[in-house]
Amino acid sequence: MIIDRTDRIENYNGLAEHFREAVDFALSLSDKPAGRYECGRFPAGEVFAMVQEGETKPREDGRIEAHRKYIDVQIMLDGGETVYYADIKDLKETEPYSDEKDTAFYEAGGQPARIEKGMFYVVLPHDGHMPCRELDGPGTYRKIVLKIKWN
Repeated sequence: MIIDRTDRIENYNGLAEHFREAVDFALSLSDKPAGRYECGRFPAGEVFAMVQEGETKPREDGRIEAHRKYIDVQIMLDGGETVYYADIKDLKETEPYSDEKDTAFYEAGGQPARIEKGMFYVVLPHDGHMPCRELDGPGTYRKIVLKIKWN
């Protein structure tokens, strides 16, 4: 998992094909209402983003997930969250991978990372992650979850 400040996101342009164009698309959604948005510059389903708003939840209420088809670039616009992460090889799978949902679930675990406004993180296929957990108690967040087709 990569965690950094949004003003340094260009340092990761080589991470995936069309990374910079995908990030530019995601950042253009900063003022849009919550929802899913397709990037018209790419074939349907290759690059899309979701503007999400919500309340953080206790760690106990979450599950670690991982994806195979897409990487996530999660950009915090307002508020913050704790994300727990671990390599999936160190976790016990509790719900098998669903190709339709591009998600497998794992037992709770992982290390916490504090994500605040102006930060982003990249989740690769080997990164188990549990986003949207409380920072210092209940709180809110507004973020963009950018999905980029992986290989």
